[in-house]
Amino acid sequence: MGSKENVLIICSQNSARSQMAEGFMKHYGNKWFTVYSAGFEPAPVNPLAVRVMSEVGIDISEQSSKSVREYLGKMSFGHVIAVCKKAEQQCPVIFPSALKILSWPFDDPADFTGDEEERLQEFRRVRHEIETKVIGWLAERSGEQAEQSSLGMNGKNPTGLKRVLFLCTHNSARSQMAENLMNTMLGDLYEAHSAGIEPGKINPYVVRALAELDLDISGNQPKGVESFSGQEFDYVVTVCDKAGEICPIFPGAKRMIHHSFDDPSKFDGTDEEIMAQVRVVRDHIRRWLVQTFPC
Repeated sequence: MGSKENVLIICSQNSARSQMAEGFMKHYGNKWFTVYSAGFEPAPVNPLAVRVMSEVGIDISEQSSKSVREYLGKMSFGHVIAVCKKAEQQCPVIFPSALKILSWPFDDPADFTGDEEERLQEFRRVRHEIETKVIGWLAERSGEQAEQSSLGMNGKNPTGLKRVLFLCTHNSARSQMAENLMNTMLGDLYEAHSAGIEPGKINPYVVRALAELDLDISGNQPKGVESFSGQEFDYVVTVCDKAGEICPIFPGAKRMIHHSFDDPSKFDGTDEEIMAQVRVVRDHIRRWLVQTFPC
């Protein structure tokens, strides 16, 4: 893109869903978009929304609730995104000049009743749905731009996907998550594989953590790095320090990247405590992939 495109995210009160969507859109798409949010009946930003966003490293505590009136007739938007049914119904009427109007209706976590922990879980569920939608939309937009760029250069569709190989010690956890998350989120642009220096067994907690995102890796078998000997990759990524030390150079790699993530095999505690730590690594990998790999 040249100049940034304005994006407005709207919902009823601009207190939770649109605030979280604004936070994720700024976090992942700041290079391409200037992001705003607003509501029809503004209410204070929900503290539980602030809390669950801070859990994934995004601070929305300084964001404020705003009325759609602040933008009517004053700004133009490439996209207006409605994240609730009420906004979806009124959006075409009040923003007829928007180039595109999108409907992303999410459940309102503020409507959920229960104790504080139960309400937090509902906010986390909606947060995850919003993050997944934002990541998918950004990847889709990037794929469209790449195709248009290729068509402009030679009149043909892209010849193929960029190949990525993730390496770690056992190919049992971090590299497995990176491979499957990339193929799911960025599969229109990248073809991901993974391998280990000393292949082991798939970590069952990682299987469970990815199953929470509807990714089934229960049948995956760890592979040795020699399985890819002689193959070319646009990127070879080492996701643990040992792999980084052993593979400072990978023949056939156009570019080497090293980023070490915490090792799930080292986690201890109760079953739920270990799962919570694995989820943190999983979500760290998701965010790092979108922030690191060019579209």
